[in-house]
Amino acid sequence: MEQEHPKRSHITPLKTAEASVCDVAASPTSTIPSSPASSEGDRRFSLYSIKDKTRRSLSNRGSTSETTKSRSQSSHARKLSKSRPQSVVALGGVASRASDLSDSHDRTTSITDVASLGGSSASTDWLSQKVEAVAALESDVQFMRTRTPYLAVTADYLVKLKSRSDVMALFPWLSEAAAPEAVTSSPEPLLMIPLSAIVSVLVAESTRPSFGIEVWWKDLSGLSFHQATFYFNLPKERDEQMRNMVRAMRHNQHDENDAALPSPEVLKLLDTIQEAEEPGFKHRKLEVFPVVPRASMRKEYFKKPEDIAKKAHEAPAFYLAVGTYLCHLAVIQKGKSGGEPTCQHKTFGLVTLESFRGDWAVHEERFNISFRYPFEPRVTLELASRDFRQIIRVFGMADCFLKPVWPRMWQTAEIFHVKGLKEPHYLVPREDFGSVRRTLDAYTAAYRCGLVVWEINWKTKFPPEFRVLPAKDGSRYSPLQLLAVMRALRYNDYFNSLSFRDVDLGVLRGVHDAHSATGENVAYLSRTGINLDADELQLLKQSPVLHQEFHALAFCSETIQQIDFANSSASLTLRRDDNKEPALSLEFLTPILNLLKSDITKCSHLVLAGNTLLQYDLEDIVEALDMAKIHALDVSSCGLGEKALRTLIAPLLGRPQPLQSLNLSENPGRLLAGILPDIIPHLADLRYLNLRGSLQGERDVAGTLFPYEVLGHLENLEELDLSGFKINSATLHDLGQFLHQRSQGIRGTRPLGFRKLTLNHCGITGDEASRLCRAIGGNNNMHLSISGNPLEDGIEDLADVIRENKVPAGLSMELVEFREESNYLLLMRALTDTRCVSFLNLAGTAPTPSLHAINEPCSNDMVKELHDLFAYNQSIRYLDLSGFSGKLEDGQLAKGFGRSLAGLCNNKTMSHLKIRNQNLHDDAGTLGRVLSENGSLRVVDCQDNQLNLTSLKFLVSSLKDNYKIIDFPLSPADRDTIWKNILRGLRKSSDGTTTASGKGGTIGRLKHREGVLLHDIFDRQFEELDGYLLRNRTALEEASGQLLDFDLSADSLEDMEETWLALEPEEYDSRNASPGVQEAAPTTVAGEVPRPRRATVRSSCVFANTAIPISYHTRQGDEGMESPTETLDPVSEISTPEIFTPEEVEIPIVPGGGMEFKKMIHEFRESGFESA
Repeated sequence: MEQEHPKRSHITPLKTAEASVCDVAASPTSTIPSSPASSEGDRRFSLYSIKDKTRRSLSNRGSTSETTKSRSQSSHARKLSKSRPQSVVALGGVASRASDLSDSHDRTTSITDVASLGGSSASTDWLSQKVEAVAALESDVQFMRTRTPYLAVTADYLVKLKSRSDVMALFPWLSEAAAPEAVTSSPEPLLMIPLSAIVSVLVAESTRPSFGIEVWWKDLSGLSFHQATFYFNLPKERDEQMRNMVRAMRHNQHDENDAALPSPEVLKLLDTIQEAEEPGFKHRKLEVFPVVPRASMRKEYFKKPEDIAKKAHEAPAFYLAVGTYLCHLAVIQKGKSGGEPTCQHKTFGLVTLESFRGDWAVHEERFNISFRYPFEPRVTLELASRDFRQIIRVFGMADCFLKPVWPRMWQTAEIFHVKGLKEPHYLVPREDFGSVRRTLDAYTAAYRCGLVVWEINWKTKFPPEFRVLPAKDGSRYSPLQLLAVMRALRYNDYFNSLSFRDVDLGVLRGVHDAHSATGENVAYLSRTGINLDADELQLLKQSPVLHQEFHALAFCSETIQQIDFANSSASLTLRRDDNKEPALSLEFLTPILNLLKSDITKCSHLVLAGNTLLQYDLEDIVEALDMAKIHALDVSSCGLGEKALRTLIAPLLGRPQPLQSLNLSENPGRLLAGILPDIIPHLADLRYLNLRGSLQGERDVAGTLFPYEVLGHLENLEELDLSGFKINSATLHDLGQFLHQRSQGIRGTRPLGFRKLTLNHCGITGDEASRLCRAIGGNNNMHLSISGNPLEDGIEDLADVIRENKVPAGLSMELVEFREESNYLLLMRALTDTRCVSFLNLAGTAPTPSLHAINEPCSNDMVKELHDLFAYNQSIRYLDLSGFSGKLEDGQLAKGFGRSLAGLCNNKTMSHLKIRNQNLHDDAGTLGRVLSENGSLRVVDCQDNQLNLTSLKFLVSSLKDNYKIIDFPLSPADRDTIWKNILRGLRKSSDGTTTASGKGGTIGRLKHREGVLLHDIFDRQFEELDGYLLRNRTALEEASGQLLDFDLSADSLEDMEETWLALEPEEYDSRNASPGVQEAAPTTVAGEVPRPRRATVRSSCVFANTAIPISYHTRQGDEGMESPTETLDPVSEISTPEIFTPEEVEIPIVPGGGMEFKKMIHEFRESGFESA
């Protein structure tokens, strides 16, 4: 499907062409014609082909009608193409005929009746064997050169005989001079090969200047193969006999013969490989094919490969076994002196398949399969097999099954080079999330690397988002693990954004794949059929792997709009600090910017926070801002100085920009606040602006720095962060006026709401904060953060607006210092009365104790006001009342305040409580009572509270009767702290006892045993805690009807609110709600179970469907096994079923769609896609 790209005249659609003829490496060129047309006028049966003749005494008279019927059917089938020339063949001067292939002849022998190598033929009924062809061979060096051996092709065997007289004796009906009744004894053949046991027939690969055919077959057990080479005098004779052999083999294969299946002994050995390599799929059956090594592979498995063609001999058995994610080349050898057989194997990942070269023609059984692991040379398996068509189909199906979202055009153009095979159309089952689990598991299994932790998140700007999470053990992912993830995501259009936040990509920085000379993994083809030109492709091939992979992610997908690279270059920063090597760029940024400048990617939202940008990267970004459409740019904490910041914003001064999000926060450099009025008019589409710590200016400057007229250009603005800038009164007035207009204005039917305003550490007093709140108004979808400000000055005004419900639903006031306890209590009373605040963050906010009262307990007034807040407030659902300690300024409530928690016992509203670092050890009894009686809390986080074994046991036992709490986090570090507190108490007890008794050794041993006992009790507490949480989580999953992932953590209340969104009724759509904001939700019907809204799905909750049967199975004779380009087989002349391709199927005209719909479907199929 062609698309116009006005900015790229050199971008052209992919040129689809017929697959080119690829010679099989190290294989001599066959002279066998591959189609009837190519051999017309030259094909005739000479001395070496025998025509059909009626044999009264050799065939069952009762089968005459059936034979006639079969011949009529065959005659009917041959009307579809040019008929084979008819000729009479003379053997010994007498005309004779060989039988055509028919389904009516009798079979009285099987492979079990004959020896596979030089055995006796006494048990074989040769009178029932129909002779398809007889040919003279070169004189055998093992016998007298005056005798010419012969090769006969019968319905069931290949038979090598010493001379023409042996042929006449064994098959007397071939000569009219001898009647069948006169035959008294049959000569012993030199060699008998059952057709059903043949593994492959191929042109002899030897240095001998002769025209030979190699025949490989297996013995009864399948544990060994045999090989014989037959040499002919002329290439035409060899080619003709190969056609006869293949025709007889194909007809023989139509019978359901157990000899064609792997023996139980072979399957047992291969199942052992399956259990070791893919234990998760040991219940699935392998696809097993006997194969023959060719060309250079023989040097590995045979001491003298040149001797193979000299004489018949026994060889190891070779099998190609295809599993779910892996395939194996197994080499089986019989045990010595009747011992157990031995099996060696090589394993290859199916997704590492680089090329499959072969020929769909029936007579050409040779093929090459190439695999290549990253950073390693290619491994090519040069094989031959009579099952080559099934093998082609199995590998094609496996490639589609493991990479279902990859376009079929890529498979045809890059992997499968099979002459004569039209582009197949496989229908494979899909799984959730674009089958990413299946594809990623296939890559990790192929690369032999550990699993990667990931999640799928819907609470992002562009959901769903695929996020790679840092390894649980804190280690860095290996290059192979990262490659597995990125290649599994290639062409996956299910996700709209990707995230590598906090994942170190530096391990791939500067890494080139030296063995990728042809650039086979370079993505030159987009999903819509757009391909790169030659110069771009060559430049891409020379780029590092990291550059290539992110080019592929941005180029191949039609849906990825954002990639989060936050803190993803930690190892690059370490390298620069150690001066180990010069770092020119991040490498993952340049390919995306190049695609943006060419307007051939939708990935226009870039999050680069925490990555140190070098000069090259900065210049690249500035150029892209001038040329491309970048909708989001986050360069926070990127080490940008003042000069770099000025360079970065220079393009924003010249022309209107499509930027919707801009984050310049936390950089060493500062911008003059006076430059903002020149930038803002060019950012009409801006929705998110974060300038935290990036502005400088004087607070006492007369006039406003943000005129209302300028702010009016930001009519789409939703979030604004000006933290760290001292805002004067005039600026605050214009900002309040702007917020009032935004919160009240209506444009059409959509309210022009403002979601979040962050003014931390801006020197705002309580009076100024109250004016802002009045401008915003209450009960609206907004979050206001005014942490670290001197709110105690003018606290009365702020308390009044809170009590009057004229504040936003989300309110953050962290680290606010109160010199007077009375002012703090005034704020608590106002918060108790409010009915509009649902999200409240007071972490680190507390009265500052005086020097003489630093260790005094919490006052009764404080306990009462906090108790009333917990007991009587009916709107707060998320509360963070944690304390700060160990910093320049402590922010903890006085000891004993935990008594106020008793007010939570009957609270019906609060669902999330975070109360870390508040010395609750002495008040564990009150907290335990809350856990036992409260019925609304879902998450309680009370870490860092100096608990000991007694308080821990009480809290855990209190959860026994609570069926609602699903998370009670105690981190490994906090568990270690609790154990240290237990040991500290044990030492104190031990020291006192030793001093009193004077028997330190005995007491020490007793205390050691006591410590072991205490540790057992300690461990049982956490086992009991985990059991209660599991019980509650299971009940929640059953009630909600969803499989939830509870492996979540929250370091801030905002994270807690985002990850553990409170239970809402099914009808309430909280996707449009801002963080921390609670709109009035419909009440649930009595007895109705509310459904939980989860934000993420971890990889531990996404499972590949291992119960489905293996999808690669094909059988000889399956519809579609014949070439779609052929309706009549060029060699066997057996009719094949006609396969309708999508181009041949009539597309129905849908009412209302007409020919436009038909054209759309045709273009869709032409582009290489098919629906699953």
